[in-house]
Amino acid sequence: MKKIFFINFISVILIILLFELLFGYWFDENNFGIYARKNRDRNEFYNVEYSKYKKKVIYKRNTYGFREDTNIEPKDIKIIFLGGSTGNERFKNYNDTIVGQLNKKNTFHKIINASVDGKTTNGYINDFIFWFPKLKNFSPEVYIAYVGINDSNYNQPLKHDLLKKNKLIFQIRDLISNNSIIIELCKKIIFFYKSFTDHYKFRYNANPDLYKNFKYLSYEQAIKKYDESILKKKYNLLIQRYLERLNQLNQIIRNNNARLILITQIRFNGLNEQLFVINETTKEYAKHNKIDIIKLDEIITMEVDDFYDEVHTTPKGSEKIAEKVFSKLLKIL
Repeated sequence: MKKIFFINFISVILIILLFELLFGYWFDENNFGIYARKNRDRNEFYNVEYSKYKKKVIYKRNTYGFREDTNIEPKDIKIIFLGGSTGNERFKNYNDTIVGQLNKKNTFHKIINASVDGKTTNGYINDFIFWFPKLKNFSPEVYIAYVGINDSNYNQPLKHDLLKKNKLIFQIRDLISNNSIIIELCKKIIFFYKSFTDHYKFRYNANPDLYKNFKYLSYEQAIKKYDESILKKKYNLLIQRYLERLNQLNQIIRNNNARLILITQIRFNGLNEQLFVINETTKEYAKHNKIDIIKLDEIITMEVDDFYDEVHTTPKGSEKIAEKVFSKLLKIL
């Protein structure tokens, strides 16, 4: 009996290995690699609640890893949007995101969203090393970089940009999950099941006290409140580190014969010290290097319920940002 069980067990293992070798991504020269593949073919479900807003959300990333509902071919992509979680907008359906709203309005090439949670400009640079080269005939003409919030976090210089996990067990897990055809098929089956059973991953609740004693610090108020020369000394290391990354990103994009457009950011209550000085640094860099920039912090004032936490916008807030960005973007493009 034990011998039969052992033979059957080995047979199953061999069949699985053969199936993986034939249909998996282990030896695929176009494999995205273990750091990019984890963002491909994602379908996640959320019940989202904040204030009076309640909605079921499907978060999707397509075959090429983009935050899109469709699989537009890399060769047809002309405009890329680089962002962190504030550009990714996981807890909103695609059409409610900033990029989704922009695409509703535009009559030029579709803007393709390459945002991934937590990325700083260092993460954008890594995209050109570990992700974009994997896309056949991928040659966008324009890269829009939504910058400021993650780079302004003084205590988080590279927190979310690290490519490798330290523990071997996590490295093995990533290696298997990002190359296995069986795991990919299981994910698709789970998505199919959830689609018909209304089974959502988890409920996301925003901070109910976010707008208690709310005051918005606009750009006009910020330039009166903050002494930029003092802030530059206080955050000198932060600024230098950011400028190095920004310059590297700009050079990579230029070397790809493409164009960079920068967009500054705001928080739910306007501008704190770090974000203010990073935004001003971005503007100075753009001016010095003749880069188009949309100074969002100067042209927008956010209100109650435009954000569901300190940095992430509600659909209402995203629509407001898209409206301001689009009018400027239209002139640039």
